[in-house]
Amino acid sequence: MTTPTLSVIIAIRNRTGARLENCLRSLRAQSLADGKASPSEVEIILSDFGSESGPAAEIRDLAERYAARVVRVETTALWNRSAAINAALLEAKGRFSFCTDADMLFKADFLATVLDELESCPRLALVVCKCRDLPDLGPERLYDQDEYAALEGKAELRQAMGTGACQVAETRWFRSIGGFDEGYVFWGFEDKDMVHRAQRAGLELRFIHERTSMLHQWHRTTKNDRYVRKVLNKIRYYATRSIVVKRTSLNRPPAS
Repeated sequence: MTTPTLSVIIAIRNRTGARLENCLRSLRAQSLADGKASPSEVEIILSDFGSESGPAAEIRDLAERYAARVVRVETTALWNRSAAINAALLEAKGRFSFCTDADMLFKADFLATVLDELESCPRLALVVCKCRDLPDLGPERLYDQDEYAALEGKAELRQAMGTGACQVAETRWFRSIGGFDEGYVFWGFEDKDMVHRAQRAGLELRFIHERTSMLHQWHRTTKNDRYVRKVLNKIRYYATRSIVVKRTSLNRPPAS
C-alpha cells in the first residue's frame, strides 16, 4: 500500500452540510505537481469528537463520498479541538500532517504550495497561512471550484496571525512533542500555542498566504460563548506557550 505524503486532519463535532462538503470538495480538487491529488497521496481524516448520532451519520456519509476516513472519539466532554486533532495524529499515515477546520475552502494549488514549502526548507518547518474571511453570503450552499476566484474577490485578509486553520509539519514531529495541548478546552489559543512551541523547538515558520489562499466560510461564532473558559485558556497560553513538550509522547487516546 502506498504511504500518503500528506494527512489532512479536520477536527469536527456536529458540523455537516454544505460547509463541510465545500471543504472536502476543495481538498479533492487539489492539484499536485504530477496531477490531481489522489487519495493515495493525500488522505483526509475527519476527527469526530463526540458528534450526536444524526450528524455523526452524515459525517460518515460525506467521508465515504470524498474518500476520507473517520476517527471517532466517544465523548460527551466539552469541545476540545486539541484532543480531536491528537486522536487523528495517532492514526495519520502521511509523512506530513495538515491540521485545519471544517469551514475552510482551499485554492486548487494550496496543497502543492504547502508541500513545496516543506520540501524546499533546509530544516524542519511549520507551514502556516493567514486566512481570508468571506462575508455573510446568505444561505449556505455548495460551491464549485470554478467559483473560487469570485469568492476570493469577496474575502478580506485577516490581519491577525490567524494560523489556526493551517498548521502543517512532519507527523513524527507533532507526535514527538505530544501533539496539541489538550489543556485548552472549548475554543482558543491551541493554534497560537503550537506556533510558539514550534519556534521554540527551532522549526522555521513558513507563511504561504502570498503564494496561495484559503477562505473561511462565514457562520455565527460560538468562540465567545464561555467567557470564563476563554480567560482560563488565555492564562494557560501565556504561562505555558514556551514549553515545547507538554507530555512525553502522543501514544494514548484523549480522555473522554
